[in-house]
Amino acid sequence: MKLLILLALFTVVGCSSSSTNNEVAGPTSGSIEEFSWVENADFKETPEVPFSSRNDSFQGDIANVDSLSTESLARIPEPKLEEVDQSTDALVQGVTHCYRRNFKAGEKIFQDNFRKYKSHPGYWNLLGTCYYLQGKIRAALLYYNKSRDLKKDYAPPVNNLGVIYQYQGLEQKALAAYKRASEVGAFSMTPMFNMGQLYLKYHLTHDAKIIFSRLVKKNATDVDALNGLATSYLMEGNAKAAVSLYSRLTAVHYVKPQIGINFSLALADVGRSKDAHTILSSIDTGSLGQYATYYNKVLTKISGAKK
Repeated sequence: MKLLILLALFTVVGCSSSSTNNEVAGPTSGSIEEFSWVENADFKETPEVPFSSRNDSFQGDIANVDSLSTESLARIPEPKLEEVDQSTDALVQGVTHCYRRNFKAGEKIFQDNFRKYKSHPGYWNLLGTCYYLQGKIRAALLYYNKSRDLKKDYAPPVNNLGVIYQYQGLEQKALAAYKRASEVGAFSMTPMFNMGQLYLKYHLTHDAKIIFSRLVKKNATDVDALNGLATSYLMEGNAKAAVSLYSRLTAVHYVKPQIGINFSLALADVGRSKDAHTILSSIDTGSLGQYATYYNKVLTKISGAKK
């Protein structure tokens, strides 16, 4: 089954976060030096790997893939970059090094494979992601646009440009990019999520519900889709529907602040204060980070309710 791997990245403008060793540093402007490794010899004829949409996939079960690995209780989760995992090929190895913040090793793999993949849109998309992870936004834009130029209907770079636009505060452009990516990509759940999160940011819960409902229909066990849909209902005051959706998850999910706090709030709103206390007390407070203020507000509300 052709699928797009869904990976979340660092917090965008308007969404605070705590700093940890695993978090990506903010983007820097800097000069573009990334083409310095391209030499004239690189343009000599060499066997290239052709792009094949059939092979643009990953080995896995959609039921085991969460569409968004981190959510924000400020209801402005990080937009996600869209990746394509082509089994065990060199490009995936390269971007994997970048996600592990071993950028030199990742860049070397991309450089070593330039001649084979220079006409492959997936190469430039993944290379752009490697630089995005380093905070080199100008270079990432360059490579995402290169990928898009090679294949106009290739969804990943279109979505990823939207992520950058959103980071820059250009949310109208971001929304347009997400819409375009969702139209051209048969399995483009990532841009749909990004659209849903933007709708939630501006309290357009009706539009958000439509998107998240479609995603839940595609994968009824997707934790992130369920969380997004439940948050949509909670925001519009339908706590009963939110509780019903959150109840489909398990205790493993409730310990996560991005899920447990909203579930606790929804339980309190339907009069289940004792259950609300139970869920809130199960949350891993050591990982609250940006959710600390929100957690304390919900705690205050629940503490004032009858158990």
